[in-house]
Amino acid sequence: MEVDFKKYILIISVILLLIFGSFLVNNKKEEKVELENFIIVHIAGAVRNPGVYKLLEGSRVIDGIQAAGGALPSADLDKLNLAEYLEDGCKILVPEKSFSLDLSLKFKKTTSFNSSNNKININYASEKELEDLPGIGPSLAKRIVEYREKNGPFKSLKDLEKVKGIGEKKINQIKDLIEW
Repeated sequence: MEVDFKKYILIISVILLLIFGSFLVNNKKEEKVELENFIIVHIAGAVRNPGVYKLLEGSRVIDGIQAAGGALPSADLDKLNLAEYLEDGCKILVPEKSFSLDLSLKFKKTTSFNSSNNKININYASEKELEDLPGIGPSLAKRIVEYREKNGPFKSLKDLEKVKGIGEKKINQIKDLIEW
């Protein structure tokens, strides 16, 4: 009978040891998560959701951009080192692609007017050339050029509608006379 009692004590001790050991392992996992270092970074500019993000220490610029919902199509990621490590408290400004006219094109007579289809290229036309379009006077031509220089090239009619003074009626007047 004494041998059976010792067996039970041994079995109960092993069970208690397993339970205690399991508790310690789970506790260490929780401690590990709490001990991991985080950094706080500000992601701004041409990303879907600019803001302040908590990332794991050792994160890189690309991780910050992904945390902010990814880059916008207008983002110029080539101007950033996507592999650079982030530091706590830093700000990453994702730049937009800048629009600059090719100076060699600026001086060609065919830059804004394509003689094969008689259309004006809205992204290269001068103010004077834009005035040749129906309903586009000097002030509206100036706003088109200013908008283009500030925001980059027009890619669609929707982009052109963002210029103050251009609505659906004006678009319908010029849409067959312009190209991108």
